[in-house]
Amino acid sequence: MKLVADHSNADTPERSDYPMLTASATEGTINTDPAWYTPARLLTAFCVVSFLVFLDRGIIASNGVNGDTESKTGIQGEFQLSNFQDGVLPAAFMIGLLIASLVFSELCKHYNAFRLIGWGMAIFMVSSVGCGFANSFWTLLVCRIIMGAGEASIINLTGPFIDDVAPPSQKTLWFGILYLFPTVGIAVGYIFGGVIGASMGWRMPFLIQAAVCVPVVLWLFLVQPISLRTMHDDEEEAHTDLSAPLLGSEAAPPAAVVNSLWGDICILCRHPVFLYSSLGYCPVQGAFGVYSYFGPQAGHELFGVGRESIDLTFGGVTIVTAVVATLLGGWALDRVGSSIKNAMLLNGWGAVIGFFAVIAAFWLPPANATGFVWFMAVFAVGELAIFAGTAASGAVVVWSVPTRLRPLASGISAIASHILGDVPTPPLVGLLQGYIQDWRISMLVLTLILIVAAVLFFIGAYVKCIDYRPAEERLSLEKGHRLTVSNAGNVGPLVSDMESATMVHHHGDLADHDDTRQ
Repeated sequence: MKLVADHSNADTPERSDYPMLTASATEGTINTDPAWYTPARLLTAFCVVSFLVFLDRGIIASNGVNGDTESKTGIQGEFQLSNFQDGVLPAAFMIGLLIASLVFSELCKHYNAFRLIGWGMAIFMVSSVGCGFANSFWTLLVCRIIMGAGEASIINLTGPFIDDVAPPSQKTLWFGILYLFPTVGIAVGYIFGGVIGASMGWRMPFLIQAAVCVPVVLWLFLVQPISLRTMHDDEEEAHTDLSAPLLGSEAAPPAAVVNSLWGDICILCRHPVFLYSSLGYCPVQGAFGVYSYFGPQAGHELFGVGRESIDLTFGGVTIVTAVVATLLGGWALDRVGSSIKNAMLLNGWGAVIGFFAVIAAFWLPPANATGFVWFMAVFAVGELAIFAGTAASGAVVVWSVPTRLRPLASGISAIASHILGDVPTPPLVGLLQGYIQDWRISMLVLTLILIVAAVLFFIGAYVKCIDYRPAEERLSLEKGHRLTVSNAGNVGPLVSDMESATMVHHHGDLADHDDTRQ
């Protein structure tokens, strides 16, 4: 299909606006859309999938499931875990995520990406059952690793799908809708794990979570799949030789797979804005990982509020701030102009404001129940600022790299945000807190990393980069025109590497540049 600027006010057909290809990336045939498919339905389905996957993060962090050693409740109490071991559990999934992200990035070159999301959810569901029946710390740790492998397909592939189908003039808002559900899932997990874990035991939330996943997994496997726009006619000739042997091959030699993957990673490393955005989000993810995991416990010990009340309050505040900030941030970026520069600036200022608000929240209120109210109010301001850039971060990752590399870029960005973000920070803050026994100081030290994030985002806002969105889309957004779709063919034209794209500066006028991607 070809995107063209439409200067008329005529309504566009509901089903034909953003059709998808139902053939796999390596097939040459193009079929009509499945009967179930519309862009809104696809977005809804992926929101449900993201919610379920990240619900688990909140469950394991809740006081009802995590518990403590003193009262001998929850995971800590049953297995008598140290603070370090307790911090390792939420980070364990990273091992599986790291390996599986690379695997899924290669698999989507040969197999339908929609089906791969189904396989990821199936792996997640089975490992959730394993968590519910774990009889030791090490068994639970292995199950957490396997859950990370299942999560990889969702992280790698849902964002590129939404980039394909979202209306261009609302694309950042659609990213915002998709990316608010991980945060909402974590927040609901606090409440769900706190209530169910306290009343029915820490194992039951994991088993209920697995049961809810069953119909979702069945649906992903049984419906007619759609396909991701990862390969395009214009990209094949310029495709790096390192991965050429893989195209159209069902079983490539291991050496060819490794060479292909390494070649793609090298291409990504030549895109500076992708690097600045991914590295800038690492401190943000690290800070949020600690707030999510140790926030309820810190609030309980600082202000003397009951554990169940803390879970409910933290969960409720995080839900509200995530929904408001993520949607408002995506909407605002679309309104002012969804350029890469504006997206990076939004993230930078969000990190700065979040830093000062979180520091004030932990240090200004008195250590009593009244102080807890002030703490949550100021902390909510910090969360609003941090969450405002969520949609922008996801958008920059897929806009600043070649189209065929979007799944790999999404996976590497997620891996980096975990390896350099929320994987090391909970155990390290747990060690620090175990040594100094003062949550205010521990949180102050942790929150300093938001300044690092702000610096990286601000630098990334002013470096030269390529915007890999189709030229018609960029120009139409620049001029305020509405896009329509003609035909049911390929979206295009697209670029495959730096040399075949137009080099544009963030604050340059796109309308002034020749389109070299025709």
